[in-house]
Formats: sequence, C-alpha cells, structure tokens
Amino acid sequence: MKNKEYWLYILNNMKARKVRSWLTIIGIIIGIAAIVGLVTISKGMNYAVQEQFEKMGISSIRIVPGGLHGPPTGSLGLSLDIKEKIEHVKGVEYANPVLIDYATVEFDKEEEIVMINSYDTTLNEKAFLDTDLKTQAGRFFVSGEKGSIVLGADVAYDLFDKDISIKNTIVINGQKFKVIGIIEESGTDADDRIYMGLEDAQLLFNKKDFVNVFVVQTTNGIDTETVGKKIEQELLKTLQDEEFDVFTPEQLLKQIGAMLGVIQLVLASIASISLLVGAIGIMNSMFTGVLERTQEIGILKAIGATNGNILSLFIMEAGIMGSVGGVIGTTIGTGFAYIVEFGAHLAGYDIFSVQIEPAFLLEVLIFSFFVGAIAGAIPAYRAAKMKPVDALRYE
Repeated sequence: MKNKEYWLYILNNMKARKVRSWLTIIGIIIGIAAIVGLVTISKGMNYAVQEQFEKMGISSIRIVPGGLHGPPTGSLGLSLDIKEKIEHVKGVEYANPVLIDYATVEFDKEEEIVMINSYDTTLNEKAFLDTDLKTQAGRFFVSGEKGSIVLGADVAYDLFDKDISIKNTIVINGQKFKVIGIIEESGTDADDRIYMGLEDAQLLFNKKDFVNVFVVQTTNGIDTETVGKKIEQELLKTLQDEEFDVFTPEQLLKQIGAMLGVIQLVLASIASISLLVGAIGIMNSMFTGVLERTQEIGILKAIGATNGNILSLFIMEAGIMGSVGGVIGTTIGTGFAYIVEFGAHLAGYDIFSVQIEPAFLLEVLIFSFFVGAIAGAIPAYRAAKMKPVDALRYE
C-alpha cells in the first residue's frame, strides 16, 4: 500500500467511527492538558519563587540558628556579639543583624498581628539595597533614628479599613511609633511586614544582644561560596556551644529548586494517571476496531497487504488519535496555565509568570503520538497475525 492510501484508509475509518474516535481521543486530551497545564504552572511557580528571593536579598549570605524550619522568629536566634567576627572575614562588606517577631498592631481602633522586621539603622539604606525594595512614599531610616517605622504596602493600604499615611501614628505592643515611609508594592512577603530600628525592637520585645538572623553582604566580585565557608570556619571557633547554619545564595536556590522539582514531579505523575486512562481507551477502541474489521482485514490480505502493512495501519491510526489528542490537549493546557496566571495577577501576585517552552510542547506532542502508537501495538499485532481465510469467514 502506498503512503497516500494508508492515510486515506485510516482517515475514512476514523470518520466512519467518529463518535467512538472522539470519545477515545478525549482521554488523551484530558491527560495531555493536565500534564501541560500543571507542569507549566509549576515552572511558573519556580520562576516566581526565584524572583521573590532575588528581591528579598538572594545576593546575600544568611546566618541563621541551626535546625531552623520557617522564618527565624521568636526565641530562635544568635548572639549579637558575633557581628564583629563576621565582618572581620575577608570579603564581607557588612553584616546586617535582623530581629524578627510578631506584635499586636493597633490603628484607628483596629488590632492586627503583624510580623516586625528590625535592622541596624546605622546602615541607612544599605540594609534595603540587596532586597530591591524602594519607598513609594516617605523615606527609610537615618542613622540612629528611633520611634519610627516603615510599612509594607499591604500593611499600609489593605490591613486596616482606613489607609495609613506618612506621619500617622500606630501603636505596636502598647508603644507609639511614627510612620516615616511606605514601601512600594513588591509582590513579596515584604508587603506584609513592618520595619523598625534594631534598638527599638530590642526594647519592644525585651531581647537585648539577641538577633534572629544575620544578612551578610559580600564585596563586589568576591565569590559568595568562598566567603560563606570562611564565615562558617570563623563562627565554629566562636559558637562552639551554639548550632548555626550559613546559607549562600546558591545553596538557597538549590534547595528551592529541589523542593519545586519534587512538586513538579508529583503534579506530572498525577496528570499521567489521566494519560494512562486515555491510553487504555485507545487500546480498547483499537481492539474493538480489529474485531469489527476482521473481514476487511481478510480482504486486504487477500489482495496483497502484508502483515507489516496491517500492523502499520493500526499503529498509525492509534498514533494519529494520540497526536490529535496531544495537539488539542496542549492547547487547552497552555490556555489553562494562562488563565491561572491571569487569576494570580488579579489577586495581586504579579510576580507569577507562565513560562512556555516550545521544546517542552514539542516533546509532549511527540510523546502523545507514541502513547497512542504503543497503546495500539497489541491490537495491531493481533490484526497482522490474522490468517486471510479465517478473517474472511469471520461473522
């Protein structure tokens, strides 16, 4: 049989059984759409998390209490005394001691629990340079400033019924603070926090000579991995009885990538179940097709069709079903991912962005063809092995 005859025969058979063909293809569509949609969304999550970490200081080294799970708040912390030890390490530009805790915030007779971030105000705007945060109103702290706070955008405009403005006074754990700045919306956790000077926070939370984390900025051009190892060696001499961890930007991104990779694998595995169901549907449809076309197969063999011709016909038909399902499923999955992106932007998560990779879509289309072809292989083999005489006698 010639190639053109192959295609005409396959398409005519699919048209003759179009209801069954489309019901079979729908299984592949659902499976491929789920894989493309979920994998694309998870890649968008990966990109968004990395972007968020870059905005929150991914260029810096973090020194945190050992065995930390989640934000370093409350009683988990390190001695403030090690700041000098850290800054004496070659390649360190400065160390920013950060005290973090939750407090009751009161404004316009409303109360909310908010995370408070504090840092050494002698650093001026340096403490915010590596986080890419900027004020949309007011300013950051000047050296040694006390009794002042800077608000994240969500705290200023969404947390309370009434918006907070520059020069407003709010009460934190019973103490009054003046708002001197509001940070422009970043789409990160920084929007939900209040910032104050380290000395104010130490008095507010009654934690002298104690911080939760050190954010270490390295000198430009210096390898952060090397500096991180030097800091760890120095602190091992000093903190012999205290556990601590030193995280470089590369380590943080590697950990995040590993976690998101597991999530992506789980999502793809779940979606693959739908694809497996679709493959079983193709196999079932092809088995039925072989039974219905038994006499037809006998006629084809009687006029000269070889076992290879019959095998190719049924495998190609199954492969076409898989390909059609792949094309439609890829389109639906991609559209679903963009709908999720649109919804995320409406919810204020502008940092979430769908990443469409043409190579991935091509791989999915090829994969869908092979899923169909493999699912049709057993029925095709059965059809190819039929004897012409037996097939012609079949009722």
